[in-house]
Amino acid sequence: MSPYLRRHGMILLRRVEASAPGKVILFGEHFVVRGYRALATAIGLRARVIVEESRGGSIRFISPNLKLEESISLNLENPIHREFEVYTAILRSLKSRGYTIIPHNVIIDSDIPLSAGLGSSASTSVAYTLAYTTLHDSPLREDELLEVSLEGEKIAHGKPSGIDVNIAVSGGTIVYKRGEKPIRIADVNIPRGYSLLIIDSGIKRSTRDAVEHVLRLSGDYWSIMEYIYRAADAIIDDAIEALRAGDMRRLSTLMNINHGLLSSIGVSRLELDMIVNSLRESGALGAKLTGAGWGGCVIAIIEDNIIDSITSRLLKYKVYRTLINASGARVDYST
Repeated sequence: MSPYLRRHGMILLRRVEASAPGKVILFGEHFVVRGYRALATAIGLRARVIVEESRGGSIRFISPNLKLEESISLNLENPIHREFEVYTAILRSLKSRGYTIIPHNVIIDSDIPLSAGLGSSASTSVAYTLAYTTLHDSPLREDELLEVSLEGEKIAHGKPSGIDVNIAVSGGTIVYKRGEKPIRIADVNIPRGYSLLIIDSGIKRSTRDAVEHVLRLSGDYWSIMEYIYRAADAIIDDAIEALRAGDMRRLSTLMNINHGLLSSIGVSRLELDMIVNSLRESGALGAKLTGAGWGGCVIAIIEDNIIDSITSRLLKYKVYRTLINASGARVDYST
């Protein structure tokens, strides 16, 4: 039983805990918007959602990380806190598929930093959907889990690309192209002795503004931008080969090249470039921004034997050490 719920004296019945991974875009961010490819991978940071039956007659959402709590009726009215609208959208979708809406408590916890381009909303959407349907002894097929979880993502992002939810459901590493089914990369070989560092710049940015900037630039200067888009797409093929061969140095060099392309289209900024340069000077094999840019996170491939010396130069930032090609959504506990 959750310590939180034990303290508050709730009467509990069945309990399911599910989790789903976050993601980083290794290559192809922004270029994917115009129909080119992106390469994304699941990371070891996970969102966890506990769903517990309750006799309270309502649905109670609890987010200790955000210090938010709210109850709604089984009629699924919109919650006061927008952060919980994701879950009511999912419940409406499940109700349309024949699921009964029952009183339950929802506890949301996550290792994944919020609003950092790491797929936190998709991970919680997937974990909640999996936990709730497992509680009903009627889990969804993988494609159904994807569809229902996307309803939650639409609340969070309006028109989600689908990358985040695909990764949260299936894990691993995928090639994504808008309008096409993602291609899962088999035989990824990550040798021991390497880690992925995620450095959160702490700078909040608008994904929409960054995307619109790149679209305007590509519209005004397509005769030049086309070559940048083609170069970014060519990186994808080399990166897949490097991942299958376990060639982390080649993969890292491709990351450095990709960061240069992103800088050339104006989605980096001084603070991100300073982090990237500091990482490289400290011995990182490769470093680049990930996601929309103008803020958010930088990722780097690091040899494990120099982790401490590198992180000591990044004390002003939140730094996460993790792995890539992590497993997808799963039920971690069920009673």
